[in-house]
Amino acid sequence: MKRLAVLATAAVIAAGATAAAIWPEHHDAPAKAAGTADILGRTAGTGSLRLLAFLATQPDTAVTTSRSQAVDLVSLQTQYGAKGLSTQIIDESGAGRDALTNTYYDWQLGGVLLAADPARALARQYNVTVTPTVVLLDAAGAVIKRWDSPVHTVQAAQVIAGKLTS
Repeated sequence: MKRLAVLATAAVIAAGATAAAIWPEHHDAPAKAAGTADILGRTAGTGSLRLLAFLATQPDTAVTTSRSQAVDLVSLQTQYGAKGLSTQIIDESGAGRDALTNTYYDWQLGGVLLAADPARALARQYNVTVTPTVVLLDAAGAVIKRWDSPVHTVQAAQVIAGKLTS
């Protein structure tokens, strides 16, 4: 019986180590300006393309357009991140830091950054009036493509793949 308890404890520790290796730790660093750091204190990479998705993450229900859009964004980041794509969700729901931290883990965003835009500074900069809105930027910050509706993986992938190979 003791041996089973030891094995179970070892499995839990191993699983925790694996989870820590996959998911970044939460940092209580002071919040930086929207768009420069996400809720975990990470900053966007210096890739050749940046995908900004303006979503309303709250209320968090399984049927919200923003939640299904996040699945597509994670897929795109997984496919093209190593080739130079950086993906960031900008929350437009006004949710607080704790709610966004929970959303990051609940939605399993992995390499996708999640940031708040409480003053809607980025939304104004990109003239966002509806969510979801997705904007693809080049390395200089120029808009390559804009979708004022949910973007499907295949639609975005065509543009992203074309820009990463040109």
